[in-house]
Amino acid sequence: MSLKETVPFEKRAAEASRILSKYPDRVPVICEKAPRTNLPEIEKKKFLVPGSMLCGEFKYIVHKHIQQAANGTGLAADQVIYLFTTNGRSNTAVKTGALMSEIYDGYKSDDGFLYIAYSAENTLG
Repeated sequence: MSLKETVPFEKRAAEASRILSKYPDRVPVICEKAPRTNLPEIEKKKFLVPGSMLCGEFKYIVHKHIQQAANGTGLAADQVIYLFTTNGRSNTAVKTGALMSEIYDGYKSDDGFLYIAYSAENTLG
């Protein structure tokens, strides 16, 4: 079950509002495993990242959390992590060169959080 399904909208919206007023230069992100991936669940789902951070840097952070969740084994050598926004309208792959603030402005949810899912694909055939 995703955080969006387990926590009421009002509670999520109040938390996002409080975070944004306290840290206006940061982006509140909820990062969860995509439904049809064999990657492990990461322990930490909520992140507060600088708006000036590149999506590629955030992907690196997620990668580290996946490795921790898999007890250091992490991904197979032929797998690559992909991040997608999951704002309810569509799943859109994020560009690694985009700023987190740009992604937030374009894809934030009505509750004030940016929802991102991670998945992996095999890169070699």
